[in-house]
Parts: sequence; structure tokens; C-alpha cells
Amino acid sequence: MRAGKILSPEDVLSFKAVSDAQLSPDGSIVAYVVADPYKIETKYPRSNIWVVPTDGGDATQLTFGPRSDLCPRWSPDGQSLVFLSDRTEDGQRQLYLLPMYGGEAAQLTTVEGSIPASRSVDTVAWSPDGRKIAFMKTDAETEQEKLRQMEKDDAIEFERNPKYTRINVVDVDTQILSWVSPDDLQVWEFCWSPSGEEFAVVVSDLPFEQHWYTCRLATFSIDGGQIQNIHFSKRQIAKPTWSPDNGSVAFLSSNWSDRGITSGSVIVVPVPDCGKTRDLSGNQIASVNSVAWSDDSQHLLTVTHERGGTGLSKIEVNTGERILLWHGDVTISETSTVFSMDHNENIAVVLEDSVNPQDVWLAKRTANGFEWARLTNHHPQATDFDLGVTESIHWKGADGWDMHGLLIRPVMETIREPHPMVTIVHGGPTGMLANRFYAASQGYQLLAAKGMAVFLPNYRGSTGWGIEFAESNIGDMGGKDWEDILMGIDHCVKNGIADVERLGISGGSYGGFMTSWAITQTDQFKAAVMIAGISDWRSFHGKSHLCDWDSIHYGDADPWDPDGLYRKFSPITHVKRVKTPTLILHGEEDLDVPVEQSYIFYRALKDLGVETELVVYPREPHGFNERNHKLDQARRTTDWFAERLFS
Repeated sequence: MRAGKILSPEDVLSFKAVSDAQLSPDGSIVAYVVADPYKIETKYPRSNIWVVPTDGGDATQLTFGPRSDLCPRWSPDGQSLVFLSDRTEDGQRQLYLLPMYGGEAAQLTTVEGSIPASRSVDTVAWSPDGRKIAFMKTDAETEQEKLRQMEKDDAIEFERNPKYTRINVVDVDTQILSWVSPDDLQVWEFCWSPSGEEFAVVVSDLPFEQHWYTCRLATFSIDGGQIQNIHFSKRQIAKPTWSPDNGSVAFLSSNWSDRGITSGSVIVVPVPDCGKTRDLSGNQIASVNSVAWSDDSQHLLTVTHERGGTGLSKIEVNTGERILLWHGDVTISETSTVFSMDHNENIAVVLEDSVNPQDVWLAKRTANGFEWARLTNHHPQATDFDLGVTESIHWKGADGWDMHGLLIRPVMETIREPHPMVTIVHGGPTGMLANRFYAASQGYQLLAAKGMAVFLPNYRGSTGWGIEFAESNIGDMGGKDWEDILMGIDHCVKNGIADVERLGISGGSYGGFMTSWAITQTDQFKAAVMIAGISDWRSFHGKSHLCDWDSIHYGDADPWDPDGLYRKFSPITHVKRVKTPTLILHGEEDLDVPVEQSYIFYRALKDLGVETELVVYPREPHGFNERNHKLDQARRTTDWFAERLFS
């Protein structure tokens, strides 16, 4: 029986973003964040902290700040929560301390400079003894810089006078603040040692975004002692966590395209002697997304992207033996902290799948795995809508490799016949399109609601199939990864899913590059929507703050070689082949993929007489955050495809 309601762009924005599930030390309560999926007049989307008991009681809103309350973290004794909030000044986050059993939230800090929200691991963390809280903060403007801005004497010296992100520590009782990072050291991530005397840190010498791609793992003491480098790598490093016995640091490593989207191999390095590192992932066909130590330091529990789904595994540290404890066709939240664990190895997560939006779930540890319990229901409206059925799809890619993707069938499909089909190429490329509630967030179900099939391929370079697969498009972005996608589309046509005369393609970021690349390689697409995409790799290298990423992912190719890979794989090089009507969308303040990439491609298409439109969204970065812009993007995208694939 159909529910009867067809999804609209306004409906997509009715679903809240649930994130950052934090299990109390005794396992009795989960604190988490519920946020609007957009912002209207504030710097950040409005968000508040909620709590829910793990014994089946109702969820309760804990904070009611007018702007952004986020990043709740339990004190080691479970009596208090620290969280970030900009309730007193829009955009200026401070630390607040909330006693869980009576009392109001008290402001702990009054700092200038940005306190970042968690992007990969915690940016706020209690010391093991609960007496101090460490947090990351970016340098504020100096009084001289403020004066120069007021006097309009503010010429920008590019890549000069950098602002570092450093570790600060506040004493909970006295509120005395100290800055503990060594000078001229950019801290990207950190964790406390069990002794509370040191930090393990992911660092670089300079703080520009490009330098994250060449970071290293180090330790330094809380009293400002000398930094000790413990691991250098050609791959990126993320999510360090110190073993309870103080003897090792585990972290993740791979070649990644995006800071904060970091699934890879598990590496363990002994400390403080900095012995030989060990890769505990072996040749597993999975990508580890998060890791936690057991209390006895003998094994690690991991969340993995695995075979298009999600797995929970146990890895024995001494032997490297991996035991898969659970696997499901679901997505465990990819934003902020992925999961939290109590002393009994019960796990709290935010989970979603194709029919269930994001909610808090508890995985209770058993002798043989986990028992799952849903703790919240923040989206009762989800059952009101007719949604397209989501299913896994498999095909052979380039070199005969096994490929995986998802297919969303059209809403109200009554017979299996070829339909208009839009291929959505994910960004990264080191990301993955997994079983998610695509009526929210990306809104891919809007296309299904218009009668289109939606194909979501996980091409080579994606995470979820191990490090070899994730790194297999290095030096070849636009080569065999594009062949994988094209062969997946051919599979859909040959199997009666897609109408070969009514094909569209879209994607954002790297998916935007692949969209513009695709329409220079074939004229089989009748419509394309390019979102924040790369059209010229050379100008991207010159302007983007991610310029070390493309150098790594094109295998250290020379950007300025007139006959090299940068020119070969730039869509603008082949733009005279394009015939596909193309809608181009971009944020004006995008630092990852500067908006000039879209202007260049638009101007070329316009000069060549190809049907095209360019829409630039003011104030928007890499991804659109404002409500009206999100609505506009959703409407334009669905209308562009509907008008051209059904004509």
C-alpha cells in the first residue's frame, strides 16, 4: 500500500540532521545533536543537544540555544557535559559546561578566534582525570589587523602571516586558560594520552589547507615540551587514538581527497619508543572509518565501509586477526565522531538506510556480536512519502573489475521497463555512495519522484573496498574510473533499466568534474548538471587551497607540462566535443573548487552554442548551506532533467 505523498524540495528540508551520538561512561544515556539542514540568518545552521536513555525512554531536548549548540562530550565521571555554542555571539563558539543533574550551562571560555566543529575527530576533549578540557582554536585577528581593516589599509599578502590552529587547555575549576601547542605548528587533530600528560597530534609546519595532505603524526607534552615525530607517511593520517596502557597510538591512513572523509587502513605505532608501525588492515576488502581501543588494549573495535554497506569488526592487536561482528546495508554517520563506546563495548551511533532517516541507535555487545535497538524517532513524517525502491547493482568495470553501486527505481513504478535515468557521480573521489535516506540531504529521491531512475556508481577510487581499490585511480582521474561509470550505465541499458535515449548525468565536486568530463567524452547524455566541478586542472592547481591533493592524485605529474596529465584530463581541453545541455551551479565563496572553474566552462559552452545556464550562489562555500539556495538547487536540478529527459 502506497503512502500517497510525493516528495517535494520543501519536504527534503523538513528532515533534521542527527549527528554525534555520545554514550555516557556508564552506558545509560546518549547525548547527540539535532540540527536544521540549512541556515537562514546565522553563520551556522541552528542545532541543539538532546539526550536519550538507553533503556528505552523518551528523547529530551537538553539545550535551547538560539543558534548552534553542538559537540557534546561527557566528563569521565558522567556528571557533566561540555559543549560548543555561539549563543552569545553569532559565529563565535565558546565552551559551556552543563551539570547533568541540576543547574544551568556555564560559559567556560571567552576566547577570540575560531573553535572548529569536529570534522574528523574531536576538537574538544576531556583530560582522563576530568580536571581539564583541551580544545582546538585558530588564531584570532590581532589588534593591528583589526585597525588596518577599519582604515582600509588591508592589502592581502597571499600565503603570508598564517593563522595556526593550536591546542588550548582550560582548567574546569579555575577556568584558567593555557595554550600548549609548540610555536609554528598546525594541529589538525589530537587525542589525550591516558596519563593526561601528552597529546598525540596530526600536524604540519604550515596551516594552509594544502598542508594537511603532507601531515605527520607526533606527540608533545601538555607542559609545552619538545615535539616528537613518530610517523611520517606519503599517505594522509587521521583519527589518532591512544591505547589505555599508554603503549601505542592507532590511526587511519590512506590517500584521501577530503579532510574529514577519512576511511582507510588501521596503523598502530608503539610509543614512546617510536618502533616499527604495523598495518592491521592487511588485504581486507573494507575501509576503516573509525576505531576504538578495548579497555585492556588487546583489541580494536572498528566501523568499516564494507562491500557497499557498514561493518563492525574486532581486530586483535597482537596478531592482526580481524573478526567481522556485524554487517548491514546501512550508513553509520560519516560526519563528526562516527561512534562512541562505553566500558562494556556497547556502541552508540547515528544510523540511516534507504527507508529510515538518521536516528540514534544502540548496538549492545553480545558474545557473538551486537544486538541493535533504535533509541529515537526524529522523523515520523518519513512514512508519509512514496519513495523509489533502492537496491544494490553489480557490473564489470574496466579490466574486468567487480563494481558496485545503488539504483533508485522511479516512484510508482508499475512495470519493469526502460526509464529515463540520471547517473549521480559522488565527490571525493575517496568517498562512497552507501544505503542512505536519499529523501533527505542530497535529495536524490526527488528525481525518482519525477519518474526517473537514479544510478549511484562506486567507481575505482571509492572507499569501501580496501586501500588498493581506493588508490587505483591515482595518476588516472578521468581514465578507468570514468570507464567504470560508463560500463555501469551500459549495464543499466542492457538490463532494461535505463532508456539509452534518455540519459542524464550529475555530480558535485569531483562528481562535478566527472560530469563535465563525461560530456566531453560522449554525446549520449541528453542533460547534465555540473555542481562545483573542476573544468581546468591547471587553474584549479593555481587557485584552490587543495593544490597538494591534485599533485598527489595525479601521481606527482607536472601541472605546467603542456602535454601532461593536467591538460589531458581537463574537460576544457576537449570542450569543443560537448553537445549536452548543461546546467552549472556553484558557490561564490568556494575555496575547494574556486568558482572560476564554472565560469570557464560556461563561457566555453556559450561560445560554442551549447545550451547552458550558470547559477552562482552568493556567500556559499563548497556545498550550499542557506535554505533558499538549497531549495533553488533542488528545483533547478529536477526541472532541468525532467524537461529534457521527458521531452
